[in-house]
This record gives sequence, structure tokens and C-alpha cells, in this order.
Amino acid sequence: MTLWNQPLPSTPEHPWKLALLALLRMTVSVSVLFTAYFLMPARRAGQGSDVPWLIVELCVFAMVVAVQVPAIIKARHPVLRASEALAILVPVYLLIFARIYLSSSLNDPSAFTRTLDNVTALYFTVTVFATVGFGDIVAKTDSMRMLVTVQMLLNLVILGVVIRLLASAARRGVAQRGGPDPGETAARQ
Repeated sequence: MTLWNQPLPSTPEHPWKLALLALLRMTVSVSVLFTAYFLMPARRAGQGSDVPWLIVELCVFAMVVAVQVPAIIKARHPVLRASEALAILVPVYLLIFARIYLSSSLNDPSAFTRTLDNVTALYFTVTVFATVGFGDIVAKTDSMRMLVTVQMLLNLVILGVVIRLLASAARRGVAQRGGPDPGETAARQ
């Protein structure tokens, strides 16, 4: 039985076990995502446009969100399931854009104020997501400015719609169970 298929303890007297197991699953999942991001080779010049890949990746992201909503509603502990989904979806979203910025920078070194590597591409993506925009790395070409603009608009969707969808699914799941979720108690402690 894998870590993800292991049933959560359902007794309310041990909500810390629920939270601990959920935290462990989130940590392992996010660690695998970041390891893959840093180990996968980046696309180089002459390998075609990244736009089709971005569209495919964002469609897959949207499908994963769509699958998570009913899974959260049906989960034994919907609040924990929603927390796990959010903790994994946000890094996936950020890593999608970081990979696109990385390969775009390697394909066209003039796209940004400096050529990006894995770390600076991720840093740039997070500063755009957090709306901080320090200005140390800036998109210089029109195509990169448009892509950054698309990310900024999608950030609003992620922060507004996706989080609301997951939270609504968790509330609906709790309501269907007829009471508070022990995982919600664990998450507050």
C-alpha cells in the first residue's frame, strides 16, 4: 500500500495523525515535483516554440483541478484533501511557468535582462506570482512581456477561482458528512 492510498485514521481523538500524514504526503509530492524540475533538461534553441507546451500544461493543470473538486467532496476528510490539493497545485502551476521561462531564456538570451537558469527562472516566476516584481529580472521582448502578462492574469484566476473551488468542495464534503471534519480540527491546531 502506497503512502497516497493509505487510509487516514478516522478517529477525532487523533487529529494530529491526520495532519501529520497529510503533511508528509504534501512534502513528498512537492519534493518530487521540485526534484523533477531541477533534474529534467531544459529545451534548447531550435527545438520549436514553447507556446504549444504551455497550452498543454495549463490544460492538464485545469483537468487536475477539475478532478480534484469531486475527489475533495467525496473524501473522508475533505478539508485535508483540499489542503493537500492546493499545496500541490500551486507548485505545479509555478513550475509550469518556470520551465517555460527557462526554456524561452535559453532559446533567446535577449528575452530577459539576463539568461535564466533553473533557480532564477523559478525566482522570477514566484516574484511575478507574489506580485512583488523586484525588477532585477525583467522580460525584455514583447513575446516574454505577453507571457508574463498571461501569467499575471492566470495568477488572479488561481488565487481567486481555484482556491474558491477547492474551499467550496471541502465545505460541501463536510456538509455531506454532517459535521466538522477531524482534519479541519487538525489543520487549525
